Amino acid sequence: MQVRWTRGAVPLACASFLLALSACGGGGSGGGGGGGFPFGLGGAGPGTNPPATTPGEVTVSGKVMVVGPVSGALVCVDRNLNGTCDEGEPVAAAKTGEDGAYSFGYTPADEAAATELAAAPLLAQVDGDNPSLPAFKKAFALSAPAGHRAQVNPLTTLLQAGIASGLTPERAEALVLLQLGLPEVAQLYDYQGVAVTDGGRFEDNAFSAALIVADALDQGVKLRLLDPATVAPSASDQLARLDFTKFDQYIARTYPTDGVPDAATGKVKLTDRREGQTAGAPATHDTLYGAYLQLGPNGWVRCDENSGFTSTLGTPSRSEYCGGTSVSLGHSVSTDIAGRKMAEVVAEMQAADGNSIFGVAPAVAFGNQDPTFPAGSMLRYRRGLELTQPYSINLPGDKTNFATLEALIAAYPAASVGLPAGSGTNSLGLMDDQQAQNLRFAFTSASTVQYYGCTFHPATNTFDTCAAAGTGTVEIRTVGGARVMVFDGGRPPSTVRTLRSFGEYGGAVYVARGVKPDTRYNVGTSRRLNGVAWEAMKPRLGITAGGAP
Repeated sequence: MQVRWTRGAVPLACASFLLALSACGGGGSGGGGGGGFPFGLGGAGPGTNPPATTPGEVTVSGKVMVVGPVSGALVCVDRNLNGTCDEGEPVAAAKTGEDGAYSFGYTPADEAAATELAAAPLLAQVDGDNPSLPAFKKAFALSAPAGHRAQVNPLTTLLQAGIASGLTPERAEALVLLQLGLPEVAQLYDYQGVAVTDGGRFEDNAFSAALIVADALDQGVKLRLLDPATVAPSASDQLARLDFTKFDQYIARTYPTDGVPDAATGKVKLTDRREGQTAGAPATHDTLYGAYLQLGPNGWVRCDENSGFTSTLGTPSRSEYCGGTSVSLGHSVSTDIAGRKMAEVVAEMQAADGNSIFGVAPAVAFGNQDPTFPAGSMLRYRRGLELTQPYSINLPGDKTNFATLEALIAAYPAASVGLPAGSGTNSLGLMDDQQAQNLRFAFTSASTVQYYGCTFHPATNTFDTCAAAGTGTVEIRTVGGARVMVFDGGRPPSTVRTLRSFGEYGGAVYVARGVKPDTRYNVGTSRRLNGVAWEAMKPRLGITAGGAP
């Protein structure tokens, strides 16, 4: 079948009108026997075949978007469903410009071609090193399902991947919402109007979801939309982190799951399981987990094996750790390492980003045995975005001598500060990675603060030579029922990853810390052995049930 297309855009209403008009036929005898068209509009008489009709021109127009418009994208109707714009398929005459817009038309040869083309997805081929997508280097394709041609974006691409796998459009829409944690179907097709509170961070919204889908495409990761109602459960485990000194002095952290998804939420449950030895004896619970709390919508949560930990199915997926206080979106790919030498794999992990094995010297630990990983061994690589930056406290080390935040404010009036010694100030932590500057503060009122920059001496954990470093504002907020002190306006910039503050817990004030919301601190990677590989490696490190080699 031949298809003609034109660059000129015919309004959709006009195209529909032309189709309707052509379906009416032309001329006719008027009146006549049964089967004739009323009011003399013509048509075939009894016993004759109706004349063939020619469909009118169809217009395709819209925009290619990721976070903003995507320029340099070639848009076509992917008639043969092969993921590329081929000769003979309706295609735009030019790539998208700075506004990401495309507009072209085509005229199907007949009704069969019209039906086939209307059911085909739209495709946008994006060049590598695209100036409108500076974070991405490789070429990839975006798509949008039939019937939704006004915008081609990463979310419509995930949706189309689900439809291509056999899901109905309605079920695919529902699953994208579950898998990425999005609130409504309309955002899949156009999220540009979603409210953004802080453009400098990854917020838990459709923009971040679109970004992680696009990152998966850029990395060549296959998108998967899985239905929890039909997927076969698969139990698994992964070594999240190993801190190793020797066989009787280590801590191993794993994430086992039975792989059974909740039909309503699409989530599988994981457990933060830890084991280890301290001087040859089983490590205590406090040694393994510490007394680490994070603040979420429901208050302070102790992060251990009993706190909620879930992940959705598919790629990308959404993970919620420590009772939902930490939320991330990410995509992962697993590589078969069966038959490979353990020393080589571990050395490669330690030399790359996202390493999870610390303290193991591969040449020493495996050199004499030269063992290999058995069948079923996999290495999982994940890239993700942290969507929350919860406050955290460590018990009891972060406890202060104050019962309330108001008492803390009253204890450090700026009027009593002595310079340059910095007496009468409190610490907000280091200002630089070189540990040369300490940021300190005192209050000028219940809502304003004076900052000081002091020279820090890490060898003795002391400070001196302090000078005023600007003023700012401070407020006490309630988060999840807990009160925290927030130093907002005027805080001097720092190059460290976390910010220090204070929060109330259990009738006392604690030092609280949170990762900065800046995007560079909230992009993470991990490389983890699966359970099969970890169990095979344990005896090679001398780790047994009894802790003896």
